[in-house]
Amino acid sequence: MIDFLTRVHLHYGRDSFNYYIRFGVPKYRDEYTGREAYEYYSAGAVFGYIRWETNEYGTESWRFFVLRGGDPSTTLYNIPGITPGAAILLDVPGRTRVHRLFTVIDHIERVEIDLADVADWYWIQTNARINAALDPLPYTPDQHRSWLLEREVRA
Repeated sequence: MIDFLTRVHLHYGRDSFNYYIRFGVPKYRDEYTGREAYEYYSAGAVFGYIRWETNEYGTESWRFFVLRGGDPSTTLYNIPGITPGAAILLDVPGRTRVHRLFTVIDHIERVEIDLADVADWYWIQTNARINAALDPLPYTPDQHRSWLLEREVRA
């Protein structure tokens, strides 16, 4: 059976744009230049993808996605830089919202939880709360252990 992969375009343009991975473990990486690469994620792999852009007027565009690589049986959404697409667990636009999300991510990392293993429901709930201008709920080690057990039982 052929492994279905999700390709992520990573690109850095000095002082104008930066598309990069915040977390997740790729199956492999193709490095083209010092500023451009592609990473490939297996079906089911969760990763954080950031798109930051500015222009000559100083306008900034921030967007943070938490995505899950899909396969032909999964509903995939078109996302710039992602081929053929991915399942969206979290989509947070705007500088202020993205910075609020960074504090959530920093907290999860402080309790030494791998962000790619965080429960899908937590990303979906955090997406809704941040986009509704509510504070995200904390993700605890107990919740994480429960999620890992649930995921193991489902497999």
